[in-house]
Amino acid sequence: MESSDLQKAPESHEYPKPPTRARRHNVTKIRKEYHTLSLPELIRREILPNEYSHTPLNPEEDVIRLLRLERGDPDKPIICSFIVVSLAKGAERPPYEALSYYWGTDEPSNEIGIRRELDKRSLKSVANVFIPQRFNIRKSLYEALKHFRTVKDDVILWIDALCIDQENETEKNQQVAQMARIYSSAAHVLVWLGAGRSDCERAMDFVGEVIQLSKLDALVKDESSPPKWNDFNNLLHCRWFSRRWIVQELACAQEATLHYAKKSVYWTDFADAVALFVDKVDEIKPLFRTFREFNYDTEHLGDVMALGASILVDVTRNSFRKQKSDTEDRYIESLSSLEALMSNLLSFKATDPRDTIYALLSIIRDNADRSINPDYNKSAIEVYRDFTKFCVEKSNSVDIICRHWAPVVEKKRSLDRLKKTRKPKDELLAKIPSWVPVLTGSPIGDPQYVPDRRSNGDSLVGHPDRKRYNASKNTPALVDFKDHRIGEPSVEPNQTSHINHVFYMYVEGFKVDTITKVSSRIADGLLLRECLTMGGWEEESDDQSPDDVPDKLWRTLVADRGPDGNNPPTWYQRACSESFAASTTSGDINTGALIANPRSPSHVVQFLKRVQSIVWNRVFVTTHAKNHFGLAPQATRPGDFLCILLGCTVPVILRESKSEKGQLEHYELIGETYIYGLMDGEALDGEALDGDIEDSYPYEKFKLG
Repeated sequence: MESSDLQKAPESHEYPKPPTRARRHNVTKIRKEYHTLSLPELIRREILPNEYSHTPLNPEEDVIRLLRLERGDPDKPIICSFIVVSLAKGAERPPYEALSYYWGTDEPSNEIGIRRELDKRSLKSVANVFIPQRFNIRKSLYEALKHFRTVKDDVILWIDALCIDQENETEKNQQVAQMARIYSSAAHVLVWLGAGRSDCERAMDFVGEVIQLSKLDALVKDESSPPKWNDFNNLLHCRWFSRRWIVQELACAQEATLHYAKKSVYWTDFADAVALFVDKVDEIKPLFRTFREFNYDTEHLGDVMALGASILVDVTRNSFRKQKSDTEDRYIESLSSLEALMSNLLSFKATDPRDTIYALLSIIRDNADRSINPDYNKSAIEVYRDFTKFCVEKSNSVDIICRHWAPVVEKKRSLDRLKKTRKPKDELLAKIPSWVPVLTGSPIGDPQYVPDRRSNGDSLVGHPDRKRYNASKNTPALVDFKDHRIGEPSVEPNQTSHINHVFYMYVEGFKVDTITKVSSRIADGLLLRECLTMGGWEEESDDQSPDDVPDKLWRTLVADRGPDGNNPPTWYQRACSESFAASTTSGDINTGALIANPRSPSHVVQFLKRVQSIVWNRVFVTTHAKNHFGLAPQATRPGDFLCILLGCTVPVILRESKSEKGQLEHYELIGETYIYGLMDGEALDGEALDGDIEDSYPYEKFKLG
């Protein structure tokens, strides 16, 4: 056959093209380059520059990662690898320990090595089985890994920051929802408190002395013991005790130990020591009067009951029951609602503000229907809205909008910076609505530090499980939630979208009156004479009787309740009269000075401490039509409205928010109030202040922004 007889392939024929990746690179050339590289050059070029990234878990499987911490000498680099195991009951998996530690806010700049799981198709994967890839972690975790690594044996651990891919939102949603099971299935929970302070190491040894009940009374009376109690108090200030996640981690633990440097103690022993310390602290404080190093200050230890460690012991002991289950390795029966647990843990923080709620979902009693679940694709403000809606639906009350619980969210906050990545993503430029009270208004104030004293007065609505008032007379809440989206996502691939979400809460209620007079802020518990005059106080003579103190004044000073939330003791009016008799020359009442004065009667001191817990940083107010008198948030202004919201146990202050044209757009919630004569449903009965005038108030639906 001649060459002319051969059919020429049509030019239009499409031959199979190589894959895009192969077409983009000259595979033969690359293969030749690898052959010409020496092993050290190959490692430097292809292995060492690599940073570790997680291989995704199969979302259809009930699996988790475990971290194998390879044995090594203390001065050697930390090397790890991952094992994927099933979490299903009865599944085979190696015994593991779960790590609990304080994340910190520093940049992840401490390098460890992680061996990648073997993929024979990849030269890099094969090499990285032997040459680990780099991964940066924060200082606290790095120190914990150095501490728990052994010279002889590998250690199998579960660590949230490493075993969950923090860059994969879908995986985070799934794995965070399983954390209660993860900690319940762990053979042991290791709590890393830190290292570097000799006083904290001494305190760890002191735990053994405190829990010896036969010697405790003598220890409490020992005049040389204050340095030991001071060390123990300092240990309770470790940052770990401020983590919100630790409640779940300890509640679910089969067994836990606390570690500080080379010292360790069982959690059960430590918890008993804390409880005994709190119980005996009033007997311990006087011992500090003779110690110069503590400035002879009997209040040197501060408010021990407000410490995170004290709250943690109380919550883990009284809010959960543990028992075996046929379907789980460990079952936690929660005795607390989400709203109640949130109210108990105001001083406990989370790196991600969404975890303020998500950290508690697995250990509450009112989320069996999974009506709220971890979803890291939502913004913090959306999660706050979901939580508020959840609480309203579960309780049929809107008291949650009076509790200061929400962490402040930084504008344009992106958690990418916590993961040390710089991926462009949509940013939610949302202002926290007024019906989501932020923590800065709580009694503890800003939770970024442990305050030496209170920042604000106690919440008037009190604890969700112990209602103190009934201003709306048991009427159910009528509430709706809506949000408005302003702006459009960017169509450019690398452009950040600027989308404003405005969230509104619609709640029914009625206006009672208008605020006309507002006192100066009650700073540091100092009651100015002009404030007392607003409540009807008239200083006439030195021989005044307790009955001369107006009922509405002394009851308002203590919100008509004792510290336990019950009706005030009958002697409060007498104590108030004696306090007024000790006023300054200008007629002011310095509650702090009277409390500190050793000559002040003990009952007067008790009364004044209750007064401080109520009036601190609040203002006195009076109203226009009915001359109502009471206490309100310091942001209250004349012209604000005193209102009753259906489903709210206390009256509230609302303020109109108008457009540039003067049209009403919505109301802002200023906060809760104590108003004498309106706390037990009198407004719904139509009773006026003197009880003899019938009134009716038109209901309206308030749009709260």
